[in-house]
Amino acid sequence: MMIKLTKLDKLICVCCKRDAVTWKVASKYIAQNIDADKYQVYVPDHEVDFFSSISDKAFNVIGESIYTKSFAQTIKSRLPLAIKDQYGWYLQQFIKLSAAKDSEASEIVLIWDADTVPIRKLNFIAEDGRLIYYKGEEHHKPYFSFIKRLLGLDKQVDFSFIAQCFVMRASWLQEFCAEVERKSGLNWVDALLNTIDFAEGNGFSEYELLGTYFSHTHWDSMCFTEQKWLRLGNSTVGHVNFLNQKWIDGPLREYDYLSFEAWDRMKPYFWKVRLPYFLKVYLPSLFEGSKAAGL
Repeated sequence: MMIKLTKLDKLICVCCKRDAVTWKVASKYIAQNIDADKYQVYVPDHEVDFFSSISDKAFNVIGESIYTKSFAQTIKSRLPLAIKDQYGWYLQQFIKLSAAKDSEASEIVLIWDADTVPIRKLNFIAEDGRLIYYKGEEHHKPYFSFIKRLLGLDKQVDFSFIAQCFVMRASWLQEFCAEVERKSGLNWVDALLNTIDFAEGNGFSEYELLGTYFSHTHWDSMCFTEQKWLRLGNSTVGHVNFLNQKWIDGPLREYDYLSFEAWDRMKPYFWKVRLPYFLKVYLPSLFEGSKAAGL
């Protein structure tokens, strides 16, 4: 007898102050549109109070040092000077993996990018119990060179697993870590760090790594949706604070979620975008900052 499973056990995000404006909006949409027993967001320790004040109340805000103390310095020391700015990008991937691995083996866990907003109800568990994956369009060769070096596995699908979110059974991840440790003779974190070619830049993707491994080991427990998602949130909407039901029901009606990534800049139209941004976002933030400072 098939049991319809729809609720996740845990949802994990990682964020920092750079993405706080987007996160303030995203956290509310996440809690509203993705059903989970537990919502966790990991942030720099000194930003815990700040994120507790802006995050949806469903989220447990956790200091990231619970994990980063075991790999932060290694990442920082191995990155070439020319690409030191990739430190945070690598760091957040290892935080996500560590937090998901620490889940109970029976739990279904969703990693969700903190700069991504789900604009309708989402389901990641099919009626037959298979986990549902969205598709991406990237193909960055260093990701797969890394996977080949680490596990000897080749890409199995004609799409990317980099789709702003990734669902898994915690037991699958724990099995993966055990396999890496068996093959390498090292702790799984050290094995991954030793295999990354930091000099080539963007040499590691947790989504492609796990997607490739699971497609080899748990293919029958996976399925894939053709539902669309949009990566260009900033240049499409103008700013995350402009997102509203009119946008969702209109130009964005064919998408399940959209991301507001820092590299995707707003449309350069002063009257249409910059002035509303100034009035709706910048001035209110200045006013709130002045109040907080007692001015």
